[in-house]
Order: sequence, then structure tokens, then C-alpha cells
Amino acid sequence: MKILVTGGNGFIGHTLVRHLLNEGNEVKVIDIKPIKFSHPHLEFVKKSVLEDLRWEMRDCDMVYHLAAELGVVNSDKKPLMTLGVNIDGTVNVFRCALGTNVKKIVYTSSSEVYGEPREIPIKEDSPKSPVSIYGVSKLTAEMYAYGYVKEYGMDINPVRLFNVYGPGQGFEWVMPIFMQKVLGNKQPEVFGDGSQVRCFTYISDILGGIETVRKKGGKGEAYNISNIDQISMKELAESIIKVSGKNISPKIVPFGAETRKKEREIMKRIPSIDKLKSLGWKPQIGIQEGIRKTFEWYKENMGKEELFYE
Repeated sequence: MKILVTGGNGFIGHTLVRHLLNEGNEVKVIDIKPIKFSHPHLEFVKKSVLEDLRWEMRDCDMVYHLAAELGVVNSDKKPLMTLGVNIDGTVNVFRCALGTNVKKIVYTSSSEVYGEPREIPIKEDSPKSPVSIYGVSKLTAEMYAYGYVKEYGMDINPVRLFNVYGPGQGFEWVMPIFMQKVLGNKQPEVFGDGSQVRCFTYISDILGGIETVRKKGGKGEAYNISNIDQISMKELAESIIKVSGKNISPKIVPFGAETRKKEREIMKRIPSIDKLKSLGWKPQIGIQEGIRKTFEWYKENMGKEELFYE
């Protein structure tokens, strides 16, 4: 199978590309940054998802669309670029796939589309109320996906990822931020009282979920991909400290305009994964095992910038 991956030089993207190559596929990567490794069945095209991609798609069987401006903090700094890349770029991918041999598109959306949940656990059909530009951009792109499914009969699956982490993730995200602090003998900073609850999902479980959706996902259906091990931010910091063996403690930082606004904080994000489990998938790496594996990797590779991905 020949597979196109947009954003193939990102943290999730490059890990997915390596997996697809190991499975014997031909892979074409579209990214604005060159991919950091080579393979006889890997082709790299330096392009933005805002450009015409029809030529690149002409010989591909399916598309993983991962390219995006990522993260709540980053999107707040670059709101127009976030809306442009995440909405217009995604619609461009759908539009360019029309009339080609592409049979399926898996689009990586985000748990940010839900905002502060009105029900726990969060199901795929739960109300959507994003509180960030990033979440709005992802939800809008999902709505376009449904439009293309209905209007043109395309097979597009949005997958909503919950707090992805693992070896090689860059330092824009809470898990590696905490680990970097601890490895530097500094206190990891926890906002509020640290009671915010998340379900962190190890990168290999994300890949397994994405691949399950590609192979078995219902036409036009969205799926949550997540672990369901619950952990608060304070417990996360304490678990990382415990693995490190260091004699430090989390630093409690109050909410505020100069740090993190309380009204933008999601206090509890716990998903239902029953829909994806019905296709035969389930997470394999629990949170404590994942923390240990990830911390050991960072401990060994800290400072090797070429091994880290956004």
C-alpha cells in the first residue's frame, strides 16, 4: 500500500511513518521540515498543506492527515496561522483527494474539541464546546470532514487524541516539561491545586488506535483514542519525581493572567473508548509504565536535539 502522511516530521507523524515502513508500506511524507531519516520506500516532499497536493496524491491509496499548528499555547500566539493551517489546510487535503485513488483519510483531531465536558466519560457524541482557538480549529475541520463524507461520499475518520506522550516528544507539552524540570533538579510547576485530571496516552497506543481506525473504522465515524488511567497533574508530577529518585516536590503555582488562566483550564477530561474498543483495540501501556519508559528515555537522551520532535 502507498500511504501519504502530512506532518510526517512531527512527534506522532515520524513515529507513524517508521511504523508504516516497518509494516512494508510505501510512504510519502509532506511537511515543511525535512524528515530526519531515510528509507528506500520513503519519499519526502517539502510542501505546505495549503498548497496544491493533487500531484502528490495521485498514486496514493490513503492519507493520514496530521499536519497542523499544534497546542493551545502555541495557537494563542499565532491565531490566524492556526486557523489557516488547521482549517484551510485540512479542507485543502480533502479537496485535493477528490478524483484521486485515495480511498480513506484518517484525520488527527483532538480532545480539545470537547472543552469542559458536560458528561463523564466523554463519548464521541458528547457536546462540543472548545475553549481555545486550537480546539475551535479542530472542531471546524471535523465539520468540514462530515460535509465531504455526506456531499462526495468520501471515507474520512476524525480521531480525537487525548494527551499523547512518549519518547522523543518536544518540550511544549506537560509530560516532557515535567521530566526536563526533574532531570534538572528543579520543581515541576503545577497550576492551581493540581487536581486537574487527565488520561495520558502512550505513543504506541495512539499508533495502534490510528491503525485500527484505518482498517476497521466506519465511514465518516469519529473515534476517541486514549488510555483511561486517570491521573491528576499533582500526581503526575509526583510520579515522575518518584521514578527519578530525587528529593524534590511539585511547586504549586496559582492561576493568573501571567501564568495560566483558570477559566481556560479543563478540570476533568476522561474519555469513553468503548467505540474504538468495539473494533478490537485497547490500550496496552498503563500510565505508570509509560512514565517509567519515557523518563528513562529522556534521562538517556537529554540534550540530543536531533532526537526530539514537535
